Amino acid sequence: MIKIHGICLFSFLVFAGCQGQWPASMAQQPSVQPLTLPRPAPVGSVQVGGVEHLEDRQDDADLVSPLPREATVLTLGQQLFGYHCAVCHGDDGHGNGPVSKLFPPAPDLRHVSICGRSDGFIYGTITAGGRAMPSLREGLSARDRWSLVAWVREIQRPGCVGQVAAPEAAEAPAADAPADSSAAAAPAEPSAAATEGAGQ
Repeated sequence: MIKIHGICLFSFLVFAGCQGQWPASMAQQPSVQPLTLPRPAPVGSVQVGGVEHLEDRQDDADLVSPLPREATVLTLGQQLFGYHCAVCHGDDGHGNGPVSKLFPPAPDLRHVSICGRSDGFIYGTITAGGRAMPSLREGLSARDRWSLVAWVREIQRPGCVGQVAAPEAAEAPAADAPADSSAAAAPAEPSAAATEGAGQ
């Protein structure tokens, strides 16, 4: 009789502990499910670790590198560039990497349109990615990405190449066409080449 009571008590405790669900599993508990965003940070909080969340590379355009451009930083940046960037941009940064032979070439990092970008924008591009460039946020610390920025600047140190395309000049009206003051006052639209060059 005591054995039967013990079995009943044990069964009741197991049933209550599993909330009426049997068999219980780890999936039946509060947890962050796949593809679920983590809990947002409180308003006004300051991140002190981990990987920052960045929606667009423009969000970091005003950042200034916290690292001095010294030998240890440049050495790390050169090593990381060889691991992560040279396959597209090439060892010299001219966009002639092996991947660029099969896909649209990566931009030349010495082009004036990239030389004119801020360190923060380049850091944001490495972090969030660009048009065809994937994000390199995973696996690279903030120090690693700033070291890459320093190496990109070292690649650009001999001087930049190319030029930013100027907007196309408005066509002059034909001699027999009546003058249109409203058309003459309208500003010329920038060319597609200029727009694309500035966004690399």
